Amino acid sequence: MSTTVEGPLVGTPPAKQPSTPSHAHLVRWLVLAVVLLAAAVVALGAWVVVDQTGTTGNDSQTLVNDLTSAWSTYDAKAITSLYAPNAVITEADGTADTGIDAILGALGGFKLLGLSVEPVGKVAVNGEYTATFVRFSDGKEALTLLQVRNGKIVRHWDLGPGTTPPIDKPAA
Repeated sequence: MSTTVEGPLVGTPPAKQPSTPSHAHLVRWLVLAVVLLAAAVVALGAWVVVDQTGTTGNDSQTLVNDLTSAWSTYDAKAITSLYAPNAVITEADGTADTGIDAILGALGGFKLLGLSVEPVGKVAVNGEYTATFVRFSDGKEALTLLQVRNGKIVRHWDLGPGTTPPIDKPAA
C-alpha cells in the first residue's frame, strides 16, 4: 500500500530532496571535468609536442630525459637538483610523498625493487605542465605529468590506469 502526501497538486508525492554527494563522487566529477578540459585544450592546440629524440634542445624534453635517467640510476643528487624542496610526487599506486626527503625515500624504494623507467612516445608541454608516457621495467605504463616552476618540479604525478591526481592538494 502506498501513501502520498499532498503537494502542490492533490495526491502527488513530495519532490525528492537532493542527496549530498560524497567526496569521492565530487572528485570523480571534477576529474572528468579536468579530463574533458584537457581534451579540449589538446584539441585546440595549446599543448606543444616535442621531438622525443632530445635533439631539439627543448628544456622540457631535457627535463624528462634527466628525470627518467635519475630515477633509473637511483641518482639522489640529480633528484635533489630536479625537484623543488617542497615538491609533491604522487605515485601510480596513488600514494603521495611531500618534500625532497620523502621523494628520496621513494627513490630508495624504487631502488629496492630494482625498477627503472623510460619515456615512451612524445613529450607534450602546456605552460608549466609537461606530460609524457613512461614505461617501468616491470612492464607497467603511466602518464607522467609534471608541473614545473622556475626550472624545478613542484608536482609530479604518475597516473596509471584508474589513478587520479589528488586535485584537492594545492601545488607547492
